[in-house]
Amino acid sequence: MSEKTTTDATQEGEGLKIRKKPQQEQEVTSTESAQADVVEQAPEQEVQAEEKAPALHRRVVDPKAAPKASAPRKEEAPATSFESGTTEDFAALFESAGDQALPSRRHYNKGDKVTGPVTLIDSRYIYVDLGGRGEARAAREQYEDEEGNLTLEVGQEHEFIVIGFSGGIELGNRLEARSNGLEALEEAEATGLPLMGRVTAKNKGGFTVEIAKVEAFCPVSQIDLHNADELDVYVGQTFNFKVMEIRENGRNVVVSRAAYLRDQQEEARKETMEKLEIGAVLQGTVRSISDFGAFVNLGGVDGLVHISEMSWGSVDKPSDVVSDGQTVDVKVLSVEDRGGRNGLRISLSMKQVHEDPWNSINERFHVGMQVDGVVVRTAAFGAFVEIAPGIDGLVHVSELSWEHVRRTDDVVKVGDKVKVEILDIDVTRQRIGLSMKNVSGDPWDKVVDDFPIGSEVTGFVEKVEDFGAFVNLGQVTALLPRSEMQLSNNETPHARFKPGSEVTARVLNVEPDRRRMALTLKEEVDAEAAAAATAKRSGRSNTGRSGKSSAQGPRSYSDTSGGSFGTLGDLLKLRNDK
Repeated sequence: MSEKTTTDATQEGEGLKIRKKPQQEQEVTSTESAQADVVEQAPEQEVQAEEKAPALHRRVVDPKAAPKASAPRKEEAPATSFESGTTEDFAALFESAGDQALPSRRHYNKGDKVTGPVTLIDSRYIYVDLGGRGEARAAREQYEDEEGNLTLEVGQEHEFIVIGFSGGIELGNRLEARSNGLEALEEAEATGLPLMGRVTAKNKGGFTVEIAKVEAFCPVSQIDLHNADELDVYVGQTFNFKVMEIRENGRNVVVSRAAYLRDQQEEARKETMEKLEIGAVLQGTVRSISDFGAFVNLGGVDGLVHISEMSWGSVDKPSDVVSDGQTVDVKVLSVEDRGGRNGLRISLSMKQVHEDPWNSINERFHVGMQVDGVVVRTAAFGAFVEIAPGIDGLVHVSELSWEHVRRTDDVVKVGDKVKVEILDIDVTRQRIGLSMKNVSGDPWDKVVDDFPIGSEVTGFVEKVEDFGAFVNLGQVTALLPRSEMQLSNNETPHARFKPGSEVTARVLNVEPDRRRMALTLKEEVDAEAAAAATAKRSGRSNTGRSGKSSAQGPRSYSDTSGGSFGTLGDLLKLRNDK
């Protein structure tokens, strides 16, 4: 083989060193010449068939060089070993292998960002597969949270920063201070990568930061993204800082934590914007709370959850539902780009992350059903009770108790666990009527058994009027008429009794159907006469316990001073009207 032929073969084989005997080289050259002659005389159909042959039998060019024309070859058996193969065979192998045959090594510089899956985690390092470029490792401590828990796991794809080449490719999320602190600072300034530093003290206008074994200065305006009111909380803390300026050979170094946080915020914003679309469900952190809703940080951008979108149930104040720093799932309702400084207006919903519970309300509840609930809000007209997540019902003030209720808060407080009965369900208006008093049953149904006429009872004064005092007996409220108080001359009910004071009296009269009871402080009670009168008013027989009929009614409720105050019913009606 001539010197020129040897040189061409070397170029076409991309530098592959194939050592052959001169005899074999001569045979290869002769074979190629003969094949070229045959192709020149072959019909056009044979040429086209040859062009469709497998890549292994084509003459190809250097993968790095521009393609050159080559005469087609007649099909022959492929080479079975590298020692006996031709240069064209190796070139064909490169072509058939595609991009995998090209060199995959790459030169990295400090600060380069690379992405790869985590392949192994041990006590010191996290190993990352960089594909054909080999395996790299990162210090485990850089990817642990404050509690020492790893933020990465095997198989997870993650973006890393090339921070060095000691014993291989070193990765991390920040530069590490080496033995030469000034060199580390210069690298950090040049690459823009952060360095870990510890705030050691406050000084005029900022903080002293020990970073890469060098004292640096961080202005107070650069310690955080917002204005720092309490400066002492930063002293002793360790943060990531960006090196902003190095002067006087390292004697004057200015660093910024705010710049690092802005970079992190911008990266998070880019990731969020890729996922931000109407209908997407994202996770965010409550940043601030107002009267009309809560602002949620989605990662570099904020969105508003209006108070109407916080819960399927009724919400009085946003702070009753969320708190600062709380992690919440939200659904994107709208994204409006207002341009300029106004930026994006993002509307979010917490309640629409979950199915509307009203869609299945009739499958879960029915009228007459008794359920447990929690008082979530009180108003003058009643109390709202949550009977299921997102389902609130109203216990009207008239349904709180069998007794007259002046204020809702006198019966229940927010957070109280109560049992209620469902009175009605309005799916269209999304309203549920509840009752607390129906659960315990009407105490007036058994008041005759619980409070026999003539029995001694003890209660506390609920209200005092000129005509008497209302005494709460726990289950029911009874009237102690003025005429039954045994007042001294010129003494009034107001002078004798005070709201909240304890009273011991006897049952004078009971009218269950009219929900009325009278008490007396007098020693003697004509139980038979009172019982007969009670039975007569309630439509029952007027036979007393002795079995004998009695025509005598109860003593009248008249003021001993001569002024009539009417019947017990009139007095109770007057009380209710007031």
